[in-house]
Amino acid sequence: MQFLEDDYYITLARQGDLKAFGSLVQKHQRLVYTLALRMLKNQEEAQEASQDTFMKVYQSLSRFEGKSKFTTWMYRVVYNECMGRLRKTKRDLTWVEDIMENPEEPADFLDGLEILQREERTVLIKKGIEMLSPGEAAVLTLFYLEDLPIKEIATITGNKETNIKVQLFRGRKHLEQNLRKISNETLIGLL
Repeated sequence: MQFLEDDYYITLARQGDLKAFGSLVQKHQRLVYTLALRMLKNQEEAQEASQDTFMKVYQSLSRFEGKSKFTTWMYRVVYNECMGRLRKTKRDLTWVEDIMENPEEPADFLDGLEILQREERTVLIKKGIEMLSPGEAAVLTLFYLEDLPIKEIATITGNKETNIKVQLFRGRKHLEQNLRKISNETLIGLL
């Protein structure tokens, strides 16, 4: 489905057009869910957090001033929702769904070995991210998968840009350590 600019839907939704808000939800639901899943590491929790996020976005839409991009503001809402849930539960959650793969990507040019290698790499990266803290997982997701600039991530998380850079650096280091640990365990298991 081809979507129009967010401002168009926001204007209509503020006038009470639920269909326009539904289009906003459709346009951004995967992004919101992805961030929630990265932080909460549980499919059901991420779905609930996504739904609660969109409820809060709808209720607060009249207060959106447009000083930042709509997606930045919405990411801030989902980030706060997830952080609140994490503070509330303070428990370890398990990674459930594979969101690393792009199902729309055509695979017909790949041979079987390349597909297998990509799947193995995806599983390893998923396990590595699973071992990261929710904050590091969120920052790495926003930076690498959503291609957001550091300044925007700082706005979303409420941290300073220097803190985001530190989290990215540490997150990459921790991800590398996790991947090495997983690879070593896999190799030892094969021997």
